[in-house]
Amino acid sequence: MTYLIGCDLGTTATKTALFNDKGELIVVEKVDSNIIYGDDRSVTQDPDEMFQSVIQSVKKVMEKSGISPNQVAAIALDGQMAGIMGVDDRGEAATPYDSWLDFRSADYAEKMKKKAEQLVIRQSGMGPSINHGPKILWWKHERPEIYRKIKKFTVPSSWIAQKLAGLSGEETYLDYTNLHFTCFGDLRNLRWDKEILQIFDVEEDKFPRIVDPCLQIGQLQQPWAKEMGLLAGIPLIAGCGDQAANALGAGVSEPGIAFDVAGTASCFSLFVDEYNPDVKYKALMLAQSVLKNFYYAMAYINGGGMDLEWAKKELFREWADSRDAFQLMAQEIEKNAPKPSGVIFIPHLRGRNFPTQPWLRGIFAGFSWDHRRENLYRAILEGIAFEYAFYLKVIRELMPTLTFKEVRVVGGGAKSPLWNRIKASILKVPYVELNRQEYAVWGSALIAGHAVGVFQDLQKASLNSVEKKKVHYPDEKLSKTYEKFIPYYLETMDKMNEVFEKYRELL
Repeated sequence: MTYLIGCDLGTTATKTALFNDKGELIVVEKVDSNIIYGDDRSVTQDPDEMFQSVIQSVKKVMEKSGISPNQVAAIALDGQMAGIMGVDDRGEAATPYDSWLDFRSADYAEKMKKKAEQLVIRQSGMGPSINHGPKILWWKHERPEIYRKIKKFTVPSSWIAQKLAGLSGEETYLDYTNLHFTCFGDLRNLRWDKEILQIFDVEEDKFPRIVDPCLQIGQLQQPWAKEMGLLAGIPLIAGCGDQAANALGAGVSEPGIAFDVAGTASCFSLFVDEYNPDVKYKALMLAQSVLKNFYYAMAYINGGGMDLEWAKKELFREWADSRDAFQLMAQEIEKNAPKPSGVIFIPHLRGRNFPTQPWLRGIFAGFSWDHRRENLYRAILEGIAFEYAFYLKVIRELMPTLTFKEVRVVGGGAKSPLWNRIKASILKVPYVELNRQEYAVWGSALIAGHAVGVFQDLQKASLNSVEKKKVHYPDEKLSKTYEKFIPYYLETMDKMNEVFEKYRELL
């Protein structure tokens, strides 16, 4: 039997899984991430630690599985998308990983918006945010001595595959599912946009080659193979961004299927077959799917899942260390806060990305002495869903002829029936739980398998690899109530953003 390895470099952990050629999960292991928070609003990770997390997680998988290394046909990685790192001439890390949670480049995002926002959106699929473009400008202007040593910019998952394959700095690559985050890409033609590069005086040779996610970029080299418990020479496949891998692994490969990744970043997207960027609201990014000629319109709440973690630690401290904490919290809501209470929560505790409002912060609005902690927690669940409702409104305006079939939900939040019911009622779209647990690593394994001929038709393999386990339908009465809250949510956010922008020096 043939086996495939998929590896996901997430924000909180690196996860590696082994699948057989039937798509069955054999073993999954993870290594926790070390996120470094600085006093200067920096949020970084050590690339070498990230590299070692891949080595160690693959080693654990191989040891636990007991399969022969010569049965592994290919490896593909996916990972965090909106952050960047620099690579030097030798192919080694020239900078820390500048995380998508890092807000040091906020001022450069504003500068890019003022100078060429419409052009960037039309060409790259999204506007400047705390993503590659502003981050590259930050390194260029704030750390020029380091910038000069950078041969290419890329994302950690690509760099790790590059290092495993022994590639030089000149051979650095970026797969096209990450291109929209760069702000310097021509997404329709899958190349770098010379006009945007010229406007911001950035050298094109700082950018890597753009490749297909299914391209074999090299072979696993010694001594890494030995450390991982594998054989040298195994094909290394380019891989993709984590959200693209999640979508592929969840069978989100047909127009009209929406996708909710209820994880560290709360991501909402819709699989589409037309290129129509959001120039009006600037609330969505349009990203290239792993599958050519398809895209997904997407937005995310920066650290939405971390809002729930905060609530667990601060509002329900007695359960903070329990594995059943969120289940117990949901039971308390069902008992003490069974319906909306008038409290609105703004979920952007570290700024809003879509549209870019970096100084916005979290808010509980409308609460009184009558409210309990359960009301506040319910408001957090609703606030993330209200933000999704705004995204959905924009998508419907951009693509009015597209039929919405369902929302497929994955991630830790997918396990909450309460939250799924709330989201379904606010969005008025059925929410679907799937029969798999690991989606990003499976998406990477699909890519690896397709690259070496295990799966001939990638779209078909993706669609057929999952089944519906449970469907949560909208509650009509609840939906009517929530309709009244959405304008209240949006207006509260707009007004408070003005306040936070005015007093940004206090944040």
